[in-house]
Amino acid sequence: MRISITLLVACSLALAQAGTWRQTEDYLTSDREVRPSWSHRHSDIWPCDVADYPEAYLLIHKVEKRLERIGDEQLRNNIVDYVVSQLRQCKYGNEMDEHCVKRSIGYAMSFISRHKRQQMY
Repeated sequence: MRISITLLVACSLALAQAGTWRQTEDYLTSDREVRPSWSHRHSDIWPCDVADYPEAYLLIHKVEKRLERIGDEQLRNNIVDYVVSQLRQCKYGNEMDEHCVKRSIGYAMSFISRHKRQQMY
């Protein structure tokens, strides 16, 4: 009799835990589908579809530091457009690949250097 009660209690606890886990998974899934707009930790030059991902912060920060030293507005816009296209290529569904973003840092820095040199001549 005690074994039956113990087994019944254990099964009840397992089902309750499974229900809680399922609700948590549903919440996390819906959270991935709609990123909250209150998480604007980026400047207005970056579109939210790429800048709201924490994986993109490193690249955005590095590029913003370089943009501070560039006076030509057209060049700045070209750089931002290039970096945004790189970040969009790193998106897979609702996720951003961190390794892809890290590879894009080198491409972006090379792009900036090349265009700054061309502007000098």
